[in-house]
Amino acid sequence: MKRKVLFEMLIIGIVLAPFIYLLISWNPDVIAVQSRSVLLYAISAVFFYFLPLVMQYLDSQKPNADFLIRSDKRIRIIWSSYLSALGFILFYYILHYSEGESIPPRYLGVALSLFLFASGNFQSNLHPSSAFAGNNWFSKGFQEKSYRQLQRFSARLFFWVGIAGTIFFLCFTESRLVSWGLIFIGAVIFYGIIIRLIRNVVAK
Repeated sequence: MKRKVLFEMLIIGIVLAPFIYLLISWNPDVIAVQSRSVLLYAISAVFFYFLPLVMQYLDSQKPNADFLIRSDKRIRIIWSSYLSALGFILFYYILHYSEGESIPPRYLGVALSLFLFASGNFQSNLHPSSAFAGNNWFSKGFQEKSYRQLQRFSARLFFWVGIAGTIFFLCFTESRLVSWGLIFIGAVIFYGIIIRLIRNVVAK
């Protein structure tokens, strides 16, 4: 029980870390204007805390619960860290850019690249029987071998493109390069999510 409580405190701490940054850098005038952004992150934090918690509970009722729970904890840390990174990017933007100024495209590029990086880590820790995989929602009787092969390919693709993309968008500011970078990242996400989902459904 103590370990469970400590783990939940860790997850909550990761998710709330951007709020601590916001308090340290407190600027009432800016935050009053950007209150919707703060509220948006707060709602996202609540949603992405409780949804994975429900998934973990569903996995705890399965025969291989001990294995799945260990995997689920790693997955929850991965997505909580990603959400926290988005929170830092969002709060940094609202604290350092004037009202009405559009978000620099490279910030979006960093966010998308981090999504790929987190997704790659997520898939490498995902077991096909987990509630996080959603197999019971889309189809029955999936073939674990073919699922694993496709999963490993997507995990490696997302992981390395995510790392490369993050470095690229942090280092380059020229608009044309950033635009091409966004197109490439978008294509990888489209292939990795949409095409993979379609192939999974058709195969079953």
